[in-house]
Amino acid sequence: MKLKKVVAQLSYVAITLSACNAITVQASEYIVPAMVNIPAGNFTMGTNVGDNAAKPAHQVKVDAFQMAKYPVTVAEFRKFVADTNFVADQTCKDKLDKNWLSSPRAVGSASWDNNRYLKSEYQPVNCVNFKEAQAYVNWLNDKTGQQYRLPTEAEFEYAAKANTNSRYFWGDDPARTQACLYGNFADQAGEYYASTQHGASYVGFLEYANCDDGEPYIAIVGLYRPNPFGLFDMAGNISEILNDCYYEGYPIREGEDMNTQTCQTISHRGENWHYPPQPHYARSSYARAEWSATATLGFRLAKDGVSDSVHPSTKQFESKLKQAQIARLKTRKVIPEAPNQVHLKRQDNGRVTLSWQVSENSKVQGYEIYGSKNPYAHLLGGYFKNHYELLTEVDSTTTSLVVKPKAQGQSYRILAKTGDMTSLPSRAVSTTVPKRIDLPGRLDMQEAIALDGVRLKHRPKSEEKSELFYISAFSHRHEQHKMAAHFNVNVATSGWYTVKYNGFAIIQQGEFFNIWQNNNLVGQIDFNEDVDDSKSNRHKVYLEAGEHTLEISNKKEGLEIWSLGWVEFNKL
Repeated sequence: MKLKKVVAQLSYVAITLSACNAITVQASEYIVPAMVNIPAGNFTMGTNVGDNAAKPAHQVKVDAFQMAKYPVTVAEFRKFVADTNFVADQTCKDKLDKNWLSSPRAVGSASWDNNRYLKSEYQPVNCVNFKEAQAYVNWLNDKTGQQYRLPTEAEFEYAAKANTNSRYFWGDDPARTQACLYGNFADQAGEYYASTQHGASYVGFLEYANCDDGEPYIAIVGLYRPNPFGLFDMAGNISEILNDCYYEGYPIREGEDMNTQTCQTISHRGENWHYPPQPHYARSSYARAEWSATATLGFRLAKDGVSDSVHPSTKQFESKLKQAQIARLKTRKVIPEAPNQVHLKRQDNGRVTLSWQVSENSKVQGYEIYGSKNPYAHLLGGYFKNHYELLTEVDSTTTSLVVKPKAQGQSYRILAKTGDMTSLPSRAVSTTVPKRIDLPGRLDMQEAIALDGVRLKHRPKSEEKSELFYISAFSHRHEQHKMAAHFNVNVATSGWYTVKYNGFAIIQQGEFFNIWQNNNLVGQIDFNEDVDDSKSNRHKVYLEAGEHTLEISNKKEGLEIWSLGWVEFNKL
């Protein structure tokens, strides 16, 4: 009797060990994604302001479903490729230089497992397209017997907002100082590494969040705080391919129009490391006929229904992910803060005293002092070293320096140094005094006393074209920032003036800029690509005589690239 009992127990142990081994083998073949139960609910999808693509705001009901806690990682995708010998796209665009990323229609040579941003198996897989994402989903379903899929647009926006009503799930964050706690965006780290490594700059282009998330490009998943539903990386890091065809706005479409296997444009959401934070209603699209895979695009999974079961492979994956996160945080360098409270004080001998507040960072070893190459550098966008040159270096105890500016004016920026790293440049302080412009006459953009939401650019003189300073702005789809240039003017006599200008808008026709004299709107100027307004006299404004502040302003809804070289006023 005892022998039978021992044999039975040994048989039970053998069966148990065999089952465990089977699970281990099975788990090594694939990784079941960590899923989060998303409750059913109603929410307002879209917006009534900003980009037409996300209009109108409308009520949507979402059934309970599951969303993956993280985007699909390189480690997960690698198992799919190894198991199926899947041949992935080899034309991914991962190029980065001073002009930023490749154009949408460019063809690259990178792939999901061979691109310049791949540093960890626990980064979200990128350089994949809709076809490859769907192939992974089908493979995982065959392996697990489950019905995973890509999320819909409504599910993604609902899950991203997580029952919040603010601009971002962490709050409105108007100065974008809190975003780096919750995602990987265009930020101070992005500006630092892109500029020092490639000469690229967000300044005067997309701009960047006023914080440091520690990652210039693609980050390991789950490094930042989750949203209220417990989902990570729902904003920033990687844009995510969705299971919906994309059309401007939210038209009612059905049938073949919404067949993701045949429609021409697929939706993706979440923005990525290359953009500052965008509101959660922001939409983007992927045109399969015109765009190859990019190093900003990945995906995550969803599934109908809810469940609390956790597969052994999921636990193993999250344990290894945690180790990777800890290792990355230990090795990640911290950019020192730029010196603040930078001031200029003029002396009687034509020199100025440049002073700044001492850094509280004990690792700061000294400061680099840069002077501008031209009197308008403080208004120019792009990488600051294109417009500034190193004047001198001082130790960490020095907080002031006497300098002699150039006769036409000069601006200064200061950088803090810690070992082999520097801070981003401080704000510029300038000795350049903008002149008062007589009207009739021309407003040249470098003579602006202040710029809001735009940056000055410079076109050097060439055999074909004369030198030109001009202002330019990239208006985001989902932002409505005011773009303005302010001038001191002296109007000779009251009366009607014709207005000519050198400028263009790439996307939108119609209203181009407004003219304000003090706080009075005196002109609304249109743009028509078929009319040369540097020569036409079709625009007229009435100006009051005397010394005034004149404002040239623009506020666009939707995507626009806007440029203005000069504005000329002639008396009728």
